[in-house]
Amino acid sequence: MLMRLGTAVFVLLTASGCVVAEGMEQPENEELDSVSEAQLDPGMLTPWRLYTATFSNGQPFFRALAIGGSGVGSYQAGTEYFYVSTANLQYLGQKSVTFSHTDGSGTPPAQSGSQQFQLPVSSSWTSFSSDPVSGGFRYKSGNVQLRIATGGGEITRLTWYQALPLGQNPANLTPDGTFAAGSGAVTVPSGSAGYYVDITIP
Repeated sequence: MLMRLGTAVFVLLTASGCVVAEGMEQPENEELDSVSEAQLDPGMLTPWRLYTATFSNGQPFFRALAIGGSGVGSYQAGTEYFYVSTANLQYLGQKSVTFSHTDGSGTPPAQSGSQQFQLPVSSSWTSFSSDPVSGGFRYKSGNVQLRIATGGGEITRLTWYQALPLGQNPANLTPDGTFAAGSGAVTVPSGSAGYYVDITIP
């Protein structure tokens, strides 16, 4: 659509293409190939961040509400709430997807979607050199990619990827701007390290 979120201290801000990545220094005793991060960054200064994904023909794809370290109303801390317009999954692979986000305080606006699911914001970024996932629909913007699998008219799997210069840690993602549709395996450029988070939708 995925990165311990509410307690992360962000000290690095980098931009690549239309994607902003925020990272944090790792403890020396933490392994570099599996880092506890979240896919989507809920923001540092506000309780929540609402991501909106829209197809290039103007049709809605999904909204994802990322809640930080404290609960807001009925929303639990450290949780991502997804709301998918399943009628528009037909455009996957055919149309590009544009991401935008809004930060907010207080109670988030009510959301709706024909598919709804929740994910914990904390997942492990695992290193890879050869794409461990295949199939689905792949989208790319700069050094960040997203693979989306569907089944039964719903999203069944989300895989986020990022390629970073050697020695740089995986980072929370703030997808922004246009992600172009692609195909095939994700490759890691020379001089970079690849990381991914693979999530099966419950």
